[in-house]
Amino acid sequence: MANAMLLSFSNLTAYLNRLLAWLDFLVHYTSGYILYYFFGGIKPQYHTRPNKKQGAARYAPSVVITGASEGIGLHTAIKLASHGYTVYATVKASSEIPKVANAMNEAISKHAGRPFPGSVNPRVMDVLKPESIRSCVDQIASELRNNPTQPLVGLVNNAGYCMISPMEWTSEKDTREIFELDFWAYISVTKAFLPLIKQNKGRVINVASAGAYVNPPCWAPYSAVKAAIEGLSRAWRLELLPFGVGMCTIKPGFVRTQGIGPKIKSAWKGYHDGVEKSTGAIGVTSLGDVVMADQGAAIGPMERKVYLPMMEKWHKQIALDAEGAANPADEVGQTIYDALSDVFLQPNYTVGYDALLGQMVRDLLPENIYEYSIYKTLG
Repeated sequence: MANAMLLSFSNLTAYLNRLLAWLDFLVHYTSGYILYYFFGGIKPQYHTRPNKKQGAARYAPSVVITGASEGIGLHTAIKLASHGYTVYATVKASSEIPKVANAMNEAISKHAGRPFPGSVNPRVMDVLKPESIRSCVDQIASELRNNPTQPLVGLVNNAGYCMISPMEWTSEKDTREIFELDFWAYISVTKAFLPLIKQNKGRVINVASAGAYVNPPCWAPYSAVKAAIEGLSRAWRLELLPFGVGMCTIKPGFVRTQGIGPKIKSAWKGYHDGVEKSTGAIGVTSLGDVVMADQGAAIGPMERKVYLPMMEKWHKQIALDAEGAANPADEVGQTIYDALSDVFLQPNYTVGYDALLGQMVRDLLPENIYEYSIYKTLG
């Protein structure tokens, strides 16, 4: 159940985050134009923004979003459409399409009878299957061929999940699986859409996490995969600059979404039942699954004494976030819009009071003090 005070706090921080974003725009727009005009820096881009006119037709550039059936992906799809983009919201299976359609219809109904600026077009794409990726690329390419008012200018790699579990107990199989979806699928989808993106000098936006640099206990695989995404994006971005293509990372803190919240709640219930019955339950995922212990893992009295209290701290923190302490998903969607429409694309966009605070603390504190504070708080 939502807590009114926590929701008010979260909404207030979202407004403050917007203020900080505008101040950041002022700084990097100024520096960007100075670099461009006086030092031959990166050329400003305006064609990734909707609402321009080309003759009598409205200019509504296209964006592909992965993992758009719920959570950040679905909120981002609606947010971008509300700003005038033509959105291709991809989902893993056709059974998930009605969720996207219902969310779009709800957004249109809230538009008070006025024409909705953009559109959301659900498409099936299983990002773990090359043939599904290829089919989706071909379909979208065919639909957008010879359509100058809807060029593909953006790809948002968002499909993924988080996993909370002690690393010592986590199997190599579970660790590899999170990398398959949260890292390798990003590469596969990007490579597949890159010819279209290069053709239109578009942008690739990779959704990572504040976990890429905060690195709390019991989040080792997740922190590792998100750090990998950030490193990949920074390096690949420089390779793509000569083509006029941009790449960046979005790093949100904890995010409050309706679709994923119940899954995590169910996972925690299964985890606690498993711990009580000693079935080998060691953690949870945002997909609603219970993480089971690696075969041969040392689950002795000492390990349980150390790891179980850590997990319980996360259970309380996640419950607090679900009640309203986490950042609104709309704020992440707005930040992705910022990245798509930014005249000078930045390498990173951090969103959420917890992510910004974590970044500031890690940058300013001596490493031993920072590590001690994290250990005392979450260890």
